[in-house]
Amino acid sequence: MGVLTFISMLVMGSAFSAGFLLLFKRKTALGIICIGLSVVCYIAYAYIANKYFA
Repeated sequence: MGVLTFISMLVMGSAFSAGFLLLFKRKTALGIICIGLSVVCYIAYAYIANKYFA
């Protein structure tokens, strides 16, 4: 589970950071999509972790 956590946090953090960077560069649509992608990844990670490791 440690590897799953590491990879998922890396992906979520990267998408979230990219979203904020794009928002500050006035690319609103892509920024919102990246932030939304990080939220979707978090929900998927929580589902997988609860389903298989709880």
